[in-house]
Amino acid sequence: MYAVLKSVGKQFKVSPGDILKMDKIEGNVGDTISFKDVVAVGNGDKFELGSPAVQGAEVSAKLLHQTRDDKIRVFRKNRRKHFQRTKGHRQYISILKVMSIKSAIGEESFKEPAKKAAPKKEAAPKTEAPKKDAKAAAPKKEVKATTPKKDTKAAAPKTEKKKTVKKEATEVKE
Repeated sequence: MYAVLKSVGKQFKVSPGDILKMDKIEGNVGDTISFKDVVAVGNGDKFELGSPAVQGAEVSAKLLHQTRDDKIRVFRKNRRKHFQRTKGHRQYISILKVMSIKSAIGEESFKEPAKKAAPKKEAAPKTEAPKKDAKAAAPKKEVKATTPKKDTKAAAPKTEKKKTVKKEATEVKE
């Protein structure tokens, strides 16, 4: 079952259990809000359209949050006039959960699914072995002696002392 409701200047198509985000509605978190301005109601093959609203139709919702929406950026610019301005805006919103729809066609309400408890796992019987036997039974790992690889980039180059060599003067004989 679904309904089209009219609120805060907009129309929303909702079903029981839907989460709805609309402009701020006065109320406290957890309150039940009912919408009487229902434009249309449908249920499979049955459909009822109101002019302007369906008589006796009502949508009830639970108020989950009162918060602000994501920020939108508003940018204005006049070409060739050296004018540009950026502003931001965050709209106040209410988040609702549709609980039930009532009309002449029928009534449908949202039922929360029952949470299934996780089955408890039975612990396998532990066999305790003496600690000495466990160590003796486990094969020992051989440790290979490895030389650590040297990073040529990371290691600072060693500065060697320059050897001074005396050059002997060679004489050229003619």
